[in-house]
Amino acid sequence: MDNFTKPISEAGNELKRYINLKIAYAGLQLNRRLSDFASQLVTMLVLAGIFAMILLMLSFAFVFWYGSEIGTYYHGFLIISLLYMIFGLIIYYFREPLLMDPIIRKLHQKQQKMELMGDSVLLPVRNKEDMDKQLDIMQLQLEQSELLIQKHVQDLGTALTPSNILNSLFTYALSSSSLMMNGALLLLRLLKKRKP
Repeated sequence: MDNFTKPISEAGNELKRYINLKIAYAGLQLNRRLSDFASQLVTMLVLAGIFAMILLMLSFAFVFWYGSEIGTYYHGFLIISLLYMIFGLIIYYFREPLLMDPIIRKLHQKQQKMELMGDSVLLPVRNKEDMDKQLDIMQLQLEQSELLIQKHVQDLGTALTPSNILNSLFTYALSSSSLMMNGALLLLRLLKKRKP
């Protein structure tokens, strides 16, 4: 009977693993897309805030101080503008480690708490590159799981051929002690009835 139940249980287990991997893979892709969107949104908000501060600072304190103490007002405007532009470029250049990576870590921690990963390899995700590696690993696991499901279905098809079914039933009947005992008792009764 193992010939029947083993392929069915293996196919069922592999199908369960495949479904869990698909769910985890979809969750990881969603986290990546959300982190990309959130990073872009935060970057734009930070840049807009910096731009607002540039306008505010250009029109007020530094310009008046510089114009009255050191030089002309237009030199004050140029200096403060240059400082904020440099600051904005630094924020934009380092947006991934400053903004995107913390968002990715947070989203990945939430996914770990949901425990949808099953028996898949779970790497620590600290940044976008780690997220890409995790997606690649999960894609390979999904492909492996699909191949195993195909193999188990083929094994199941082979196990359920009529000749294998009869062979398994016959082997089970011969290996079962209670069935053999009942068969022997039935044979003895038949032989006793034949002897007049």
